[in-house]
Amino acid sequence: MNANKELAIQSIEKEKRAAELIIANKKLASEKILKEKRKVEKLKRAAELIVKNRELAYQEKRSSELTLANDELKKAQEELGSFSYSVSHDLRAPIRAINGYTQILIEDHADSIDDDGKKIIQAIVNNSNKMGILIDDLLAFSKLGRKEVSSSNINMTSLVNGVINDITFEKGENTPIFEIEELAPANGDSSLIKQVWINLISNAIKYSKYKPEIKIKIASTLQDHKIIYSIKDWGAGFDMAYYDKLFGVFQRLHSQEEFKGTGIGLAIVQKIVSRHSGAVWAESKLDEGAEFYFSLPNIKH
Repeated sequence: MNANKELAIQSIEKEKRAAELIIANKKLASEKILKEKRKVEKLKRAAELIVKNRELAYQEKRSSELTLANDELKKAQEELGSFSYSVSHDLRAPIRAINGYTQILIEDHADSIDDDGKKIIQAIVNNSNKMGILIDDLLAFSKLGRKEVSSSNINMTSLVNGVINDITFEKGENTPIFEIEELAPANGDSSLIKQVWINLISNAIKYSKYKPEIKIKIASTLQDHKIIYSIKDWGAGFDMAYYDKLFGVFQRLHSQEEFKGTGIGLAIVQKIVSRHSGAVWAESKLDEGAEFYFSLPNIKH
């Protein structure tokens, strides 16, 4: 009887140890899983740290490159300032001298110069005047990149009417017929936007001069968060196949003999509008006129 009781106790102890062993194995397995999980997380954090370090290194590199680019830009602006000074003084002086000497020939030696000679002298005067205008336009274009752009409310209708009233015409030229709608106001640098209108209106008149009648229509429309201004003429127009040259410096789509100009006016327009966070574009058909557009941010948004 005692032997059976002892066997029963041993059996219970055995079952208890087996249960404890199962629990211990489960705990061991759980700890192993947890350890593996921590190992995976550690590897994941290590990988993330590598990525972050690479991103930080890239940002530091970009910051260094940006600083270098800003230094180069500042240096380029200083060089441009020196160039502008050189153009303004070193090139203007010989042009003034050429004009002065030719004026002396005209005033003091006119009797000893035949008609062909007088034509040559006049050609010298005309070409030196063109060079002076070209220098002025180049200086104006170069200064745009450095000029501080102010911002104020612009009464665009009043501004355009002022530009038109200031235009002078030579005797015998056709007086343009303007159709001006009420133009939406805008925010921007009034003096710069005025130059945009001067260039666009002058071009519309110039390229319409061979037409029996010069008609120019100026309007504006609101579109999303911008105002689009337009100026349309029915003049010479241009071939859209050469559109990519339209706003380039020194790019001309008509000959100098047909229409005078330096090829900088539209480049100035584009640069001014771009500095106002706007865009400029055009549509045209050869000999049927052109319509130029430029956009400015809508002050009501």
